[in-house]
Amino acid sequence: MTEPTTLQVKVASQILAAIQSGELAPGSHLKEVELAERFGVSRSPIRGALIYLATKELVGRLPHQGFCVLEAALSVGLDKVSLPVGEDEELYQRLIDDRLAQALPDQVMESDLLRRYGASKAVLRRCLLRLSDEGVMQRKHGHGWMFLPTLSSAEKRFESYRFRMLLEPAGLLEPTFKLPRERLQRCREKQQALLEGTPDSLSFFEANAEFHELLALASGNSFILQTVQQQNRLRRLTEFHTVSNLERVKTSCREHLQIIDALEQGDREWASNLLYQHLKLASTLNEVRKKS
Repeated sequence: MTEPTTLQVKVASQILAAIQSGELAPGSHLKEVELAERFGVSRSPIRGALIYLATKELVGRLPHQGFCVLEAALSVGLDKVSLPVGEDEELYQRLIDDRLAQALPDQVMESDLLRRYGASKAVLRRCLLRLSDEGVMQRKHGHGWMFLPTLSSAEKRFESYRFRMLLEPAGLLEPTFKLPRERLQRCREKQQALLEGTPDSLSFFEANAEFHELLALASGNSFILQTVQQQNRLRRLTEFHTVSNLERVKTSCREHLQIIDALEQGDREWASNLLYQHLKLASTLNEVRKKS
């Protein structure tokens, strides 16, 4: 296969982690649609991730049915699926930074980007496809690419928080709510580890996104889950590489743990209230940053 993209390898590592945690048992059929919903991406990076894992002999190919989990995936180290670094990642970061700095227009041509960054066509195309998979860009009809609306301004981030305040707490009160206790326990362990350590930006963002998506999944309402996943994709651009206040990160982890405590005690109304206050505080801090 061709060199996998960073997103494909990231998804591959998530699939491998799910296998080793017991969520995906050896011999089980790996369905692209279900994995795409679980990890909040389109089917394209899922397919690339499965092909990548197949080259590592961690998943097997099924005749006319896709892929299945192999026993070998249970014992291999997670570093077996390592993220590629180099030209692709560097260009990806430059594209994000230039877009957030408004140095790139809403619509761009590949030829213009090639001249601006001096990258090869193959590297640029992989970066554009990755941004497309993440819901940041889309190919225009005809020629060129177009950036999709993101949370690149304080006003848009505030709107996002207000929207989430309406949606996410309500998800905990859905009649279809079912607490995934094993996954919630693993989520608790991650939050506790972040609280006790010095988290980097990416690890905090991923753990934070996983927490909110897990609560949305527990709601049993697929529309709530899809919406929260979309919000996380939008937030990734502006938040995943910036942890400006370590104490706020610690406070956020404590708030997450309080919500988990309430859910495990069966008090969904209190958990819903805590989640609302958690999002409200985050929206208030966003307003403070906007005015500073």
